[in-house]
Amino acid sequence: MEILINDGNRCFFNIGEQRISPQDLSKDDLVKIFNSIYESENEIKVPDDSMIASIKNPIEKEIVDQIVRKIKEFSDNIENIRQEINSQFPKIEDTK
Repeated sequence: MEILINDGNRCFFNIGEQRISPQDLSKDDLVKIFNSIYESENEIKVPDDSMIASIKNPIEKEIVDQIVRKIKEFSDNIENIRQEINSQFPKIEDTK
């Protein structure tokens, strides 16, 4: 799953079928990104430093850098988060 798309002129966060620029990203969009990472079985393609450095707009670059750092931190800890959630909220079996 590719999180960020950089077409050379602008960059966009890939959220489902939508491409949203960093300046237009809302809290709901961020929740969708993190939710898709949590639910995805596919490998997450986190943008590398060179991709971030290639962003021309300094405001976009700073926004992307901060969000990508949090995405990387989240995706690196996803298994621990899943285990913690599963231990706190075990599945309830149907006894019928």
